[in-house]
Amino acid sequence: MKEYSGRILLRMSPQLHQEVAQLASSYSQSLNEFLIQTIEERVEKEMKTNVSFSRVKIDELKVKEVREAVIVTQHPWFMELLHKHNVYFFNPSLGRVTPMQYLLFYETTKQESDGTKNEHPRHIAYYGKVKEIIYDIQPSDYIHIPELQPLMNDPKFWDEIRTWETTNVVLLREVGTFANPLPLKNGLEARYLVNKTTTLPLLRNATYIDELY
Repeated sequence: MKEYSGRILLRMSPQLHQEVAQLASSYSQSLNEFLIQTIEERVEKEMKTNVSFSRVKIDELKVKEVREAVIVTQHPWFMELLHKHNVYFFNPSLGRVTPMQYLLFYETTKQESDGTKNEHPRHIAYYGKVKEIIYDIQPSDYIHIPELQPLMNDPKFWDEIRTWETTNVVLLREVGTFANPLPLKNGLEARYLVNKTTTLPLLRNATYIDELY
């Protein structure tokens, strides 16, 4: 790709040039200023059309509208995505999940095809402080969300995500670690952990994940 120079060559008929120049003059603008403003307005309008997603900022919600903490399960690929881009994807089959202040990441025992494993299988070692939830987002919508631009430029993850249909993505303000990862006592409970609500007092006093709900 050639380096951007900031210059564009426009070809137009003499008649069109005259009409555009007259319009620019009527707005007390130079021809260049008028063309730039017209293009910017058209691009902004087009970029805002046909978007289906909605953005919900946690700080703007009432306390009663937000859960304190929610347990979610993470395979290795998604844990790597979390650490690199501070995002979490809810399974679309769960629908429009109720917002939460924190996510608690339960690491599964799955091994990816490249051999990657979770660092803390059957434990919750990381939490995420939720900044915003974007509901009903499609891959074509990502370009409208500045926070997701780095993800689009990361082929390791984007090559997969671009094939998905509608989903819900959580933007995290931060990802932190627990000094003592919380283990799961009853392994059979792992299948029921997705979107499980808990509270911060329960989390502070728990010895096992099983005590969070």
